[in-house]
Amino acid sequence: MGQMEKLRQRYYDIPLSGKVMLVFTVFLLIFCLVTQVALQLSLSVYDGKLYEKSLQELDYFSQGVNRSVEEFKALSAEIAMDDDIQELLVELRDMDGGGAAYSLGILELRELIAAKTNTNLDVRSAVFYDGGITDILVGTGMKTVPEKIRQVMEKPVLEARGGSVVREPDEQWPYFLVGRNILEKENARFTYLGTLLLCCDMTGVIRKNARSLEAEHASLCVYTDKFMVYQDDAIEGISFPACEEGKGYEIVRVGKERYFMCYLYSTETGWMYANVFPYTEIYGQVRAIRMILVAAIVLMALVFMAGMTGLVRTITRPLNELVRSMRIVETGDFQGAREELTLEERGDETGQLQKEFDTMLGRINELIVENYEKQLLLKDTSYRMLRAQINPHFIYNTLNTINWMVKWKKNEEVSKLIVEFGNMLRNSFAEDPFSTVEEETASVEGYMAIQSYRYQSRADFLVEKEGELEKYLTPRMILQPLVENAIYHGIENSLEKCTVRVSVKEMEDYIWYEVADDGPGMDEETLKAVRNGTAKSKGNGIGLANIRERIRLIFEDGEFMIDSVSGVGTRVDIRIPKKEVGRDV
Repeated sequence: MGQMEKLRQRYYDIPLSGKVMLVFTVFLLIFCLVTQVALQLSLSVYDGKLYEKSLQELDYFSQGVNRSVEEFKALSAEIAMDDDIQELLVELRDMDGGGAAYSLGILELRELIAAKTNTNLDVRSAVFYDGGITDILVGTGMKTVPEKIRQVMEKPVLEARGGSVVREPDEQWPYFLVGRNILEKENARFTYLGTLLLCCDMTGVIRKNARSLEAEHASLCVYTDKFMVYQDDAIEGISFPACEEGKGYEIVRVGKERYFMCYLYSTETGWMYANVFPYTEIYGQVRAIRMILVAAIVLMALVFMAGMTGLVRTITRPLNELVRSMRIVETGDFQGAREELTLEERGDETGQLQKEFDTMLGRINELIVENYEKQLLLKDTSYRMLRAQINPHFIYNTLNTINWMVKWKKNEEVSKLIVEFGNMLRNSFAEDPFSTVEEETASVEGYMAIQSYRYQSRADFLVEKEGELEKYLTPRMILQPLVENAIYHGIENSLEKCTVRVSVKEMEDYIWYEVADDGPGMDEETLKAVRNGTAKSKGNGIGLANIRERIRLIFEDGEFMIDSVSGVGTRVDIRIPKKEVGRDV
């Protein structure tokens, strides 16, 4: 038996209520599993949508920062190309660097640059110098640009040939610098007039553009691989992705808290933008909805479980009553089986089944009582018919034998024969259909003694006895018809001397009778007809079917067997249960 077959058999062995609850539980688990998977998928989709939304915001934010940088560059170009500034720088170049005129020119230049830079509030200061005595500082963001930073900017600005150069903040200089050489544009001379540096406040730019980010309680970080350009309130323990990772998102855990981080790399500025906000803030409502949904599923499962349990009990309780009633029926107590049924007023299938079963039990009980009475009558009638059939036949044969013996003047043998004949008549006329095994054996011994006078040298009659035969009951006149049948079909049809042997033995649980002869026997076809009761009787005595029917009527587990071999003989075996004297049969 395979594993699947064993599992199927185990399922079949489970009570009906267990089957229903098992199937319901399996479907409930599948439903919960599918719901959980659906929730996980929805959360995954939500993560993706959140990433897309955050990435769009970061991209918009980075574009705002880039636009501010472009505005700084444009402002530097506007200052460098301003006609008034150009004209004033040419005049200052031609002065010797002293006198009131030069001082007035420097003051006017400062005012012109200040007027330009004031248009952009994120420009904290502007520095102009020409490598000579002219060195102007406009604004309040700083006192001056350190010489070291100017030297760093000198080469890139020179190589830009009048174009703008950007220097990102670092540990040495926390300002965003936009540098440009101012070249004389008149007649395209491109003569060096000086260097302009704009010191820009990127913190203000980032904060201004950060308003486009919708997430509350978010921490924005702008950084390069070497320097943190900007960072909101720091979240300790978070490690940010490297710039090479480009863009993406991840859920990071810091202690017991989880954070959602979306990051984007800007190729225009070379900065990495990262936006970090608490994961619970985003999923607070989702988690609440999820918990409510789970609680609702559990509550529904409990309600359905309670309802299913009640339904199963409603269905199986009458069925269990039927099962208990059937088990009581097995003991033969039909009335007790009917009392086990509650017979509620219900019109469903189980109620109808109980009513039909109760009706059936009542009918069976009536039939059993009726059949029992018929069987008693049948037993009595069969026994009386047996006596009516045996007596005339036996009397005729015995009287015929006595007649011949009288003619032969065998007076002593006639006397013994008459005594045995009298005993046989007394035994056959007894009203009690049962006798002891010992009495039945003695009766057949007398019958065989009578027949031995008749057949003389043509037959031998033997009787074998074993056990305490006087202690057990047996149906009366059960052996004599078998011996008579052996005489008729064995001795009468045999040309040689025939032996009829009767064996009566007490076995462990039954009494065993055997009547055998070594006469001509029967062929297989005749034996089959005798066994199934279709053979026609050729004599006037009691047939084997009569004996078999008597045993069947009296004993439920009695056995009647016949066997015969052509040319060898015939044997009849009878086994009846041991019933002690004084007990009802």
